[in-house]
Amino acid sequence: MKKLLLATTILATATFAAHAQDNSVKIGVLNDQSTSFSAIGGTEVVKAVEMAIKDFGGQVLGKPIELVTADHQNKPDVGLAIAREWLEQDNVDAIADMANSAIALGVNTLIGEKKKVGLFVSPLTDRPTEADCNGQVVAWAYDANSTVGTTVKALIADGGKNFFILSPDYEAGKVQEGMVEAQVAAGGATIAGKVRAPLGTTDFSSYLLQAQSSGAEAIIMNLSGPELINAMKQVQEYALMDQGMKIAVTFMHQSDVRSIGNEALEGVRFSSPWFWGKDEASKAWGKRMMEVTGNAPGWIAAGTYSAVTHYLKAVEKAGTDDSAAVLKALREIKIDDFFVQNGELYPNGRLIHDMYLAEVKAPADVTEKQDFLKLAATVPAKTAFKPYSESACKIGK
Repeated sequence: MKKLLLATTILATATFAAHAQDNSVKIGVLNDQSTSFSAIGGTEVVKAVEMAIKDFGGQVLGKPIELVTADHQNKPDVGLAIAREWLEQDNVDAIADMANSAIALGVNTLIGEKKKVGLFVSPLTDRPTEADCNGQVVAWAYDANSTVGTTVKALIADGGKNFFILSPDYEAGKVQEGMVEAQVAAGGATIAGKVRAPLGTTDFSSYLLQAQSSGAEAIIMNLSGPELINAMKQVQEYALMDQGMKIAVTFMHQSDVRSIGNEALEGVRFSSPWFWGKDEASKAWGKRMMEVTGNAPGWIAAGTYSAVTHYLKAVEKAGTDDSAAVLKALREIKIDDFFVQNGELYPNGRLIHDMYLAEVKAPADVTEKQDFLKLAATVPAKTAFKPYSESACKIGK
């Protein structure tokens, strides 16, 4: 576990001291920094949060902003133990990122019990803002409806009628699979078959051959990170696309395209909360991150920077780091930056905003380092996300 103190000057004010139990505002980044999800977030997210804190000035209301980070290694028991120590012993005020839906569910419950703040960016599961909502967690970037749903609708609009689903065998994969099935049924198409691959799978040959023999026109892949990279490489080895099978990816990350290569992915479209080449403001922030990490950033890093920045703005507005006051202020301030356009924070903690259909460029069209994607379409926030009236969460109703 690492701890970084980003400001040392304390200009304590009587007003702030009256509302705080410690002498700093402390943020924890809890994610995977060493296994399957590390490539899509990991230490890149830590660097983004360091930048957010520095950009904010290193302190808020005269108190230093501290950052602690930890690698949960994709192990729920490890992740929950770290979160519990942070919240019960280390006075962490907010936990950010939270890659891995299974870990996020446990931490969501803990955050609710301890009345702290969760700034969830990575996890796909919507339970922290739906069935398991507690009012303490904000889901900043996306959900299955806004990503999987958008991609499947686009495939059906292009004439797709018969699909095979390949998903990872964990909580997020089950959510994605269910959303694909719902959207396919709503579009009048059919599912030829489906299969789940265990986390960490490197050989997808049996799954791909099963998809090929199913008679499906397209494989819808709900994979990400190393699993997506390995699966796509094997798609190339088996020449499935050359044989007429379409490959659809429900969503991807910058690191996926970097690892697979835009030659293999040319023309592939997917839904994304953000990508660094979508506009000038995003490019400017992306190039700053490239100077730090050497690579163009992904949307998890960008989303966590955005979430932490607005959290600090809310602390400033509230005049305290008390979670109830901060969350109230977060719902009152305007949420708008290079990551969030047309943002609205629902009472259940779901932040809606415009989503984007990105397309992988042809190699000849890549004129800047790792500028692999182009904007195919903007999906308005209220189209991408379901309305709050349909939420299972009763908070605010």
